Amino acid sequence: MEPVLTVSDVRKHYDNRFVLGPLNFSLEPGYITAVVGPNGSGKSTLFRMLMSLAYPDEGSIRLFGRSYPENGVEIKRRTGYVPELSEWDDSWRTVKDAVRFYSHWYPNWQKDRFQELMQLYSLDPKLRFKGMSKGVRRKLSIALAMAHDPDLLLLDEPSSGLDPFASRAMVEDIHRFMESGSKSVLMATHIMDEVKKLADYVIFICYGQQLGMYEKDVLLDEWKAVWVERSSDRSKQFPGVMESSGSGPVRIVTSSFEETRQALAEEGNPIIKTESLELDEIFYHLMNKHGVSAGKERGAG
Repeated sequence: MEPVLTVSDVRKHYDNRFVLGPLNFSLEPGYITAVVGPNGSGKSTLFRMLMSLAYPDEGSIRLFGRSYPENGVEIKRRTGYVPELSEWDDSWRTVKDAVRFYSHWYPNWQKDRFQELMQLYSLDPKLRFKGMSKGVRRKLSIALAMAHDPDLLLLDEPSSGLDPFASRAMVEDIHRFMESGSKSVLMATHIMDEVKKLADYVIFICYGQQLGMYEKDVLLDEWKAVWVERSSDRSKQFPGVMESSGSGPVRIVTSSFEETRQALAEEGNPIIKTESLELDEIFYHLMNKHGVSAGKERGAG
């Protein structure tokens, strides 16, 4: 089956201060992929390039097997986009004005689906844009992005500004959106709980560098913290070992639990305790592995 999205050797330059890329990944239909990284790593720039709101300096982007600009209308009609910061037409006064615009450009616009989403997020169709809070704007953006039944959802920090109840409703609705098995979601987020609840795959990006794309469940299964009775100079060289600290018991972080377990057993230094790692700690160790400092100067959005 053809990928929904293919990003090949994409780079975006910002003078001499920041380079995003090279980025290389593809999305298959039926999966949710989370793009994770600190603020200023280039996540929003990536999403803007996917919507042809910014342009890569190198590489290529293909959605549904097609590329910009010649297939821009078809691509966008099959895509729902929630930007990090919603931009509204100054002529729009109420939600009805936005609906009138969106329903014109999307032939698959579903009036009943939009009304269902408005009820889900407790939104009043008579709402005026003037004075609308960030949270309400975010909920409306999600409703507008999903009401035309897109094949691909691009969600840039979708829960930003949402209260816990709306955030939970969003997670449940994304699960419903995926039920057909043919839809895809790419979401940027720094909330690891959302990644654990939603994502099938995770792309780590840190200050412009892609640190890898991983299957989330495999990542959580393979990365462990283990404790052993004694320290060993050899254990730091065992397969998968990322960190070893303490004098007794010793805590070892590994990205390949089974290989590390076997090597420790052969050394006669058995594991006395095992603990799963959270995604943020895994990300921290991946940063160290790639020589990326957490205090590095921020770049693009």
